[in-house]
Amino acid sequence: MILPPIPTPFDREGRLDAEAFRELAEALEPLVDGLLIYGSNGEGVHLTPEERAQGLRALSPKKPFLVGLMEETLPQAERALLEAKEAGAMALLATPPRYYHGSLGEGLLTYYQALADRMPVFLYHVPQNTKVDLPLPAVEALAAHPQVLGIKDSSGDLTRLAFYQAHLKDFRVFTGHAPTFLGALALGAEGGILAAANLAPRAYRALLEAFRGGRLEEAQALQRRLFPLGDLLAKGGVPLLKQALRHLGLPAGYPRPPYPEESPFWPAFLPELESLKEEGWIL
Repeated sequence: MILPPIPTPFDREGRLDAEAFRELAEALEPLVDGLLIYGSNGEGVHLTPEERAQGLRALSPKKPFLVGLMEETLPQAERALLEAKEAGAMALLATPPRYYHGSLGEGLLTYYQALADRMPVFLYHVPQNTKVDLPLPAVEALAAHPQVLGIKDSSGDLTRLAFYQAHLKDFRVFTGHAPTFLGALALGAEGGILAAANLAPRAYRALLEAFRGGRLEEAQALQRRLFPLGDLLAKGGVPLLKQALRHLGLPAGYPRPPYPEESPFWPAFLPELESLKEEGWIL
């Protein structure tokens, strides 16, 4: 499965643009297997509770979708969980509490288990953003819960994916790290929840299908071709993704202030984007 973490459009003053959000989702959904709403590239941490609800009301996905949850405590998570459930989300994608992570202890398991008691959950390991680790023993313990369905691991650490493959039966693994997408597939990942899939969904689907079809040389060639796109996007983050989508005429809006409208990686990224566009891989 290929699922893009769709951006949440804001105008230049930082106001949520619900109509642009709907238009962007409708433009991307036919090209992929589902969507992630309010993930890292959806600036889930930048939204008020009221804006989260407003954005979800604007969307009506026809394919399976996940909703990101990046809260610190269970009472904070309650409203967002209920709204995701009412909207028909397949599952939550939840980061671990992080601000007092050193004091969390067994509360890490308590947090995820309480969420999973209410609705299906995917764990979300993205240490480059959260600055905390999701320990492998905790992942293994949580995998025993019938509603902890799997994990999105965006670390790019293939040793972790090897652990999931070796130790966790029937545990669904998605990578969020485009530069190592093929390596993740080789270690049992089901697919990718990739920022780059907002731009090149057909290319990542073709890579996935080549791997599944046993056409390894074709998959390797695509991974080489897509590496610069995924690598630069991983470095440039939300500002670069939104700038690229705006360049392509899609209503991605702008990052919420104080984050910049334009990325310093754009001069290096634009030639890669245009080259892939000429080859028919971009949207």
